[in-house]
Amino acid sequence: MKQRVLVLGLSALVLCGFKINSGEKNYAEFRPHMRAVYTSLMTIFPLALTQSSFANKDNAKTIQDNLNLIAEHAKLINQIAGKDEKGHAFLSTQLERNARQAALKFRDGYQDQAHFFVEELYDTCLSCHTSRTSSADSQFTMDFTKDVNMEALGTFGKAKFLSLSRQFEKALDEYERIFASNELSLEELLHFDPFVDYLVLAVRVKSEPDRVIKTFAEISKKPLPGMIKRDLEVWIAALKKIKGVKKNQTSLQYARTLLKDAKAVMEYPRDRGGIVYYIFASKYLKESLEQGKLNPKDRAETYYELGICELGIGEPFLATESGMYLEEAIRLAPKASFARKAFGLYEENLLYGYTGSSGTSLPADERAKLDELRKMVF
Repeated sequence: MKQRVLVLGLSALVLCGFKINSGEKNYAEFRPHMRAVYTSLMTIFPLALTQSSFANKDNAKTIQDNLNLIAEHAKLINQIAGKDEKGHAFLSTQLERNARQAALKFRDGYQDQAHFFVEELYDTCLSCHTSRTSSADSQFTMDFTKDVNMEALGTFGKAKFLSLSRQFEKALDEYERIFASNELSLEELLHFDPFVDYLVLAVRVKSEPDRVIKTFAEISKKPLPGMIKRDLEVWIAALKKIKGVKKNQTSLQYARTLLKDAKAVMEYPRDRGGIVYYIFASKYLKESLEQGKLNPKDRAETYYELGICELGIGEPFLATESGMYLEEAIRLAPKASFARKAFGLYEENLLYGYTGSSGTSLPADERAKLDELRKMVF
């Protein structure tokens, strides 16, 4: 599972620009709750930079009060955003759930688990902002850069912050600045996996594969471990090979071709060679859903394939859309041939996400949903 960046997590929730299709009226309804969440997040921001300060008894009341407020307003946000299309409705539900769990776990004395759910808030927001195929600015993005100490965010903190605030061009510029500098360590490369973040932004959000080819070609000239050089070489080759949908193809047909190509270049289970194909495939699969012309079976299978893509890209298991896609595939076609495979992946990654040194601790609501889906499939 990719390492989370807590520093961004605390400022990120306010930027979850769930697309509200019903217009300006919902904007006015939505904004006060986001501002309330923002105020609470910025209050606990310095207290949650480390787990030790997060667990300090002197900070307990401030943290608890503000986690309660975040949970309260996240619930209201979900009621509004839940009226929107499936992907954003799911993410708003995840946002509410993570906020609620953070408040409850902290109240009950489980600071480590509460800290985890605060991190999940970050992942939900990043997933929302980088899963879209449009780079248009979120209408809910607020100018609060002045409240954030960029220097405290670490090497990739500014780039991630810019992504979360939907300043995608500036985010790409920042990633490229870091890649070209000498400040990047091997530990940070392995810890934060910035090349994949950069790929998702440049390919799925901005549609600029040539820009990535140029950037990765320059990086490849540097002395890097063999496994990283191999990834870069394979990704460059894939970016050069992928040309887009042909005249006699639909977006769905092309996406499925890309999925086959992804599997073909992967020599072993954890091989990252297929990531570029998964990113492109997810872009075209989402396009197919947005066109609204799929029959029920193709629609269900498209959700299943999107779940595969998200897992193949390597996003965090709990806060990305992969779980929503797999769940939706099951609900739409529980007796289809892919439904059992979808359930197996859903169950595996859900349990993995809640397993730590003390064993597996699955929340009651997650266990109930898992049992419900199991009954539908088997």
